[in-house]
Parts: sequence; C-alpha cells; structure tokens
Amino acid sequence: MKYKYLPTPSDNCTDDTEEFCRPEPEGKYLCPCCGFITLPVPAQEAIAYICPVCFWENDVFLSSDDEPSDENGGITLNTARENYKKFSAAREMLVQYVRPPRRHEIPVPDKKPKSE
Repeated sequence: MKYKYLPTPSDNCTDDTEEFCRPEPEGKYLCPCCGFITLPVPAQEAIAYICPVCFWENDVFLSSDDEPSDENGGITLNTARENYKKFSAAREMLVQYVRPPRRHEIPVPDKKPKSE
C-alpha cells in the first residue's frame, strides 16, 4: 500500500481512513529529485515514499540516475529533476499534488543535511 502523507489530518478522518490521514513524517534526508529535506529515512530505505514537494516516488531499485523508473511511469531521475525545474513536480501531470517546500525542508548551505 502506498501512502500520500497529508500536511495536516483531515476533519473527515474516520477509523477506516485513519491510515491515510496521518500527518507527514518529518524529513531528515534529501529527496533525490527536488533536493529538499523530505525523506524520513535514508533514500535506500524509503521504499515507495512519495515526496510531497515534487511527488517523485522513491525507487530504491534504480542503479543510475538515467535508468527508467517503473515507480514513476518510466521516466528517469534526471528527467524528473529537469521536470521539477520546469513544472515544480517530477512529472507535469502531478503538479496538482505537490506543495511548496517548508522552511525547515530547505537545505542550509552551512549545515550539511543527510543525503544517505
């Protein structure tokens, strides 16, 4: 099951939908696509985690940034990075789902965030 973490719990949450209404986990690691600090665990452990900023679905099975990702409709990580620069989303069709990065998710040049 894949989860989309919502910024705040919904008022419409019920026992049946509770697992989909959890707030986002705090990011500690860089997203490999947009570069913001949104992954709650290292990228190699974030199986199918969807970044709320760019909507890249982390694909732990990629051996290079130029390998097509089955989790992301066959685009490469490099293509997703280019798309993020153009559309603010890994794929243009996902623009409606993304959100801007929060202040604490923006890497600070003097403070090295975790990337692995």
